[in-house]
Amino acid sequence: MDENLKNKNTGNLVISENVIASIALNAAKDVEGVSSFAARPADVHTILNLGDEALKSVRVWSGENDIKLQVFINIMSGKKIPTVAGEVQRAVKNAVQSMTGKIVTKVNVSIAAIDLAELNKE
Repeated sequence: MDENLKNKNTGNLVISENVIASIALNAAKDVEGVSSFAARPADVHTILNLGDEALKSVRVWSGENDIKLQVFINIMSGKKIPTVAGEVQRAVKNAVQSMTGKIVTKVNVSIAAIDLAELNKE
């Protein structure tokens, strides 16, 4: 058998959705203006993965060569929503692409709430 043929088909790499979601959350939490993460709306996938903390705030669609994500966040009061959302998109895309080697084709950011707790402290 030809050695080149054996080396080309060594197997597949599978990265779990929970790992991808964790990478996305770690990247998003460092963005200025993100106060916390929101629970994503319930669907069948959410109900079946009740124990997966990362999947509660991130929805992952992983294809063979690409990844699409939706991140649910709460922002700090006084921050500009488009600025914070854009920074979250960039941070998540860069982190997921660099760690997985897959192309991130879309990062949707859903703003679930504005954290008014800081206004109440003053």
